[in-house]
Amino acid sequence: MKEEKKKNQILLQAPRGMHDILPEDAPYWEKINKALDEVADFYDFKKIDTPIVERIEIFIRGVGAGTDIIEKELYLLKSKGAEKLALRPEFTAPVMRAYLEHGMSRLPQPVKMYYLGPAFRYESPQAGRFRQFHHAGFEIIGGETDPVYDAQAINVAVRFLEKLKIKNPILQINTIGCRVCRLIYRKKLQDFYRKQKSAAKEKKIICRDCERRMEINPLRLLDCKNELCARLKEQAPIILDSICANCRGHFKGVLEFLDEIGLPYELNSYLVRGLDYYNRTVFELFAEEGKSALAGGGRYDYLSELLGKKSVPAVGVAVGLERVIETMK
Repeated sequence: MKEEKKKNQILLQAPRGMHDILPEDAPYWEKINKALDEVADFYDFKKIDTPIVERIEIFIRGVGAGTDIIEKELYLLKSKGAEKLALRPEFTAPVMRAYLEHGMSRLPQPVKMYYLGPAFRYESPQAGRFRQFHHAGFEIIGGETDPVYDAQAINVAVRFLEKLKIKNPILQINTIGCRVCRLIYRKKLQDFYRKQKSAAKEKKIICRDCERRMEINPLRLLDCKNELCARLKEQAPIILDSICANCRGHFKGVLEFLDEIGLPYELNSYLVRGLDYYNRTVFELFAEEGKSALAGGGRYDYLSELLGKKSVPAVGVAVGLERVIETMK
């Protein structure tokens, strides 16, 4: 009898890490929809909706095989056919897939698109982090690799948050260079961590995940939130000392455009973002009192190449709507 009662209780609960949007929260979602459409219209972004389900290769190639999303968090689907499918964990790779599939390179460039919808990641549920969550985002694809578009992606996200009465969002920004100069930095980073590990002998200086990242994806060492890893990260070399002249000039251009439009920013030398497709500019936006990022994004000029086509300049930003609603409340 007790076992039956327990089963019935579980039956009447939403799956772990997922939640209902109740009637009392509907006004917040209506405000978000209205603000998103208004900001998108003002800056000339057009709406796109991509399927919730995509081929798994889109994410393995685009997001990166060595990322937490692919290794730990992807929801895989068993279908009757031979296709390997997954619930989308993010929107940028599907939007780029749509750009390439539908020949949008033939349109006037760049193509500016925005979206809103659910995404899914199998991770430990906690404050501001769910297994089903909602993103709104803006993508600028095609045209030139011009720092003005990096600044525009940041600016449109800031204006969207301000429309929702989230005043003075804090912008943290960094550059992670291009595929050439980033290789030099990766080597410096690996050398630093190996030296620290050797000096510590048997003493543990980084978490188990970072032990693995050190060899396959060393930039992810800087993205780890483990307290042990965070302490060592503060002593690590910074990428600004390793980037090439072109990447340095691009980053300088982004900061100058931000100065021109009056957007304050903080340089964060250890900000790398967690996805493999980023290059050059990366950034995150925080509420004044918040510890978790409300939005994040950057440039991803190599994503189309990872999906089997030629390189296409691109930059974008995604906003976590559950965190935004908590901040609004």
